[in-house]
Amino acid sequence: MAMPVSDLESPSPAVFLQDFVDVDAPERLVSGRLCAGQRWLARLASAAGCDAEGRLDELGHSRLLITHEVRVRVGRPSRSRTGVVVPLRWEDAEHPGAVPVLDGNLEVAQIGPRRSRVVLYASYRPPPAEAIRATEPLDQALLQRVAESTVRSFLCRMAETLQSWPLEDHTPG
Repeated sequence: MAMPVSDLESPSPAVFLQDFVDVDAPERLVSGRLCAGQRWLARLASAAGCDAEGRLDELGHSRLLITHEVRVRVGRPSRSRTGVVVPLRWEDAEHPGAVPVLDGNLEVAQIGPRRSRVVLYASYRPPPAEAIRATEPLDQALLQRVAESTVRSFLCRMAETLQSWPLEDHTPG
């Protein structure tokens, strides 16, 4: 596969993330809720960002720029062989351009009669060092761990939320 020219010229290569969570609900219900979920997904993403900020504080890196307001955009879902694919963009509403935009897909697949798996495949570009307020040099490994931790928190919160809705309720809250 050919790499776009912009990728070759970019100062920081894309970082890829993948994680999943199992949900005790059928695929059709999970897919429907995700497709209609921009507001509730944004709330979960913001909460996951706060979780990451707490972890950074514990590690003594509280001066890194972390946002509290996240904008999540959900694209047009499509059917795949195994379920539904929902495009997702997760971006900082407070500091556009200073914090990486995460682009990816949430893929929902049936793994049992009443159980689904939601997988997030995503990528982002680390922000330039000058865009981050830090007292020490930018540590890409630390940023990767924060991104992974934030995605994990987001997916766990999503599973809890999806499982808390009654099965007959098709509308996200």
